[in-house]
Amino acid sequence: MWLIYLFVSIAILVFLYVLFLIICAQMVDIRQEYDTDSRFYRALLNGATAIALWAIRIKVQISGLEKIPREGRLVFVSNHRSKFDPIITWYIFRKWQIAFLSKEENFHVPIFGRIIRKCCFMAIDRENPKEALKAINRAAGLLKQNAVSIGVYPEGTRSKSGGLLPFHNGVLKIAQKA
Repeated sequence: MWLIYLFVSIAILVFLYVLFLIICAQMVDIRQEYDTDSRFYRALLNGATAIALWAIRIKVQISGLEKIPREGRLVFVSNHRSKFDPIITWYIFRKWQIAFLSKEENFHVPIFGRIIRKCCFMAIDRENPKEALKAINRAAGLLKQNAVSIGVYPEGTRSKSGGLLPFHNGVLKIAQKA
């Protein structure tokens, strides 16, 4: 009997937490680009990610973390192998408050699309170089202001083979301008 109560209690808590996320997400203006990382929304993002990783039983093993500078903002550059890369990256490197350059479609994901916007994530238009440059300049500006670290996948898409794809040069521009 106690097992049923435990299960019902957990289900109610999960429902309340999701409801809380939905309400908080609705308070984000989707037309605005944010220049300061919201500590509240960053905590929501990291908390929801931690719960999701725990719930689906993903265990991440990290080596070499001690080689990353502890102070200041960084540009995180990585190849992109799965849809979960940014999610795990923003969680594992949460101390650095990473804001990713991401395709516009990711900002339309229910709940999280709004939350990542409030955490200074930026949409990059991969089809329009002039608009892409605006996002690159914005990323460099956020680094200069010490607002967030920047995460970017310079291949511009996921590698289905697991091998490296050609890099776009926008990553170098972010580092040079910052």
